[in-house]
Amino acid sequence: MTGSFERDGLSMNRILIAGGHERITGGLEIFISRARACLGLESHVFTDTPGQGGVAPFLKAVLRFVAALRSHDIVWLHYGSAFDLAFLVIAKCFGKKVAVTIHMGASWRSVRNTVFRTICNRLLCLADVVFVLYKTQPEQLRFPARLIRRCKVLPTFLPQALVDCRTEQLTLGNPLRLVHVARLSAEKGSFAFLGVCENLRRGGLRFEAVIVGRTDDETRQELEAKIAQSGLAVRMLGELPQPEMMALLKRQDVLVNLSLQDAYPLTVIEALLSGVAPVCCALPGTEELAAEAPVISLVDGQNSDAAADRIMEINWAAMKAGADALRRKFNWTVVSRQYREAFSELAESPAALSSSEHFEQAAS
Repeated sequence: MTGSFERDGLSMNRILIAGGHERITGGLEIFISRARACLGLESHVFTDTPGQGGVAPFLKAVLRFVAALRSHDIVWLHYGSAFDLAFLVIAKCFGKKVAVTIHMGASWRSVRNTVFRTICNRLLCLADVVFVLYKTQPEQLRFPARLIRRCKVLPTFLPQALVDCRTEQLTLGNPLRLVHVARLSAEKGSFAFLGVCENLRRGGLRFEAVIVGRTDDETRQELEAKIAQSGLAVRMLGELPQPEMMALLKRQDVLVNLSLQDAYPLTVIEALLSGVAPVCCALPGTEELAAEAPVISLVDGQNSDAAADRIMEINWAAMKAGADALRRKFNWTVVSRQYREAFSELAESPAALSSSEHFEQAAS
């Protein structure tokens, strides 16, 4: 099964998507699923990198990938682990054109460690084009100049039903309804969220709050103990299927996402399009979003006091304009056109380097 684009009546080269894990439904897997639906692509191979399912699934994924390469001309690799770069190397050995979308932030080991980062960036230079999700992502990931020159900014994919619907008239809850959505951890801002709730209670604001997301047993127990000890009106709902998550989000008023890891969090965009005011850490990606939709409130670090102040200062009248701005940007027709043009350029461009020249350049 193959996917193809049509441009000016001409059939585009066939594209094979690679990335994600078969038994996980995280942000990367959701991105791939939406991309396939938006662009009408059928071919996909999970990379199943170690760290989630072990080495055996990864090796099986490599074999599936090699088998699928024969009937495709372009590989669209989703880079969320250093092990994904093995698929890039294999694709170039087979003489395929490769586009890579980056799904990582500055906190990843392959970015923090200088030696590891240098090796990964040199391998990434094998790609014909690198898709980034926001303008400052290459600098955030410390890409060298020659790799930055290959980068092209393309938007993320949001649920079609969310970007197609109109912004509804805002109705605030009484008490105010707060939500935190993440893979729960200190780095993701889960404990900082409880600090925000404590500050709001001290300020006399009536609210109710929910925490949504999966975590390990130790973190869950720590969060539950802190909630019980403080007597906060906070419920932990665990992980929810995507449709239930979107339905719950539309019933909230404020999303608190004080994550130090999510430079460009989809949840922030989805919240605003659902009529929920986001309060999040000031990171390069969220700063770009706030520039387009100023109703997104930014906080330096995990400052619970500042986050509580931002909630009290939300400009509710600006919600519709902010949501409409992002709705226009992430409309599937607009997004599809941008990706189609990018892949058309890649398909029609001459092979600037042979496979051996690519490897020589990456090694230099």
